[in-house]
Amino acid sequence: MKLPSRATTVVFAVAIIVTGLITARPARAAEPRPWLCRDKPVFSSGGPMTYDASMRGSGQWMVIFMTFDPSGGHDGFTIFDSRTVSGSVTGSLERGQWYAVGMYREGGRWVCAAQAQENHQFVPGIVRDLCYGASPDGCDVKLIVREAGHSAP
Repeated sequence: MKLPSRATTVVFAVAIIVTGLITARPARAAEPRPWLCRDKPVFSSGGPMTYDASMRGSGQWMVIFMTFDPSGGHDGFTIFDSRTVSGSVTGSLERGQWYAVGMYREGGRWVCAAQAQENHQFVPGIVRDLCYGASPDGCDVKLIVREAGHSAP
């Protein structure tokens, strides 16, 4: 039995779409999605800032900086910068309000870090001093955000 030309075209198009969805799904799961993490430590400054992130544990870690705009991005969050942390990385941020999310790779997927631990000791020039870990008491990645012009002690 021969299918009409239009039916063959529709079946072929559906097969291509289904194949595309199936093959695209694993690649999408491998991308970090920090806007879905519950713990998004926030910090702000009226001037520019710098940050230092250093690896203290093991594994593959990433620190992602986002801003919030209810009209854009993912659930209102827009990714500004993402850095793989292996050793130490530094960068700069403009003045304003920022969210910093720690994520680690586990079984081919990016997983949100446990709630970030903060060092509450006051140090002049330090905007935020955070530790991210796979477990609540861990500190696999240390992130220090400073006002621009303040160097590490």
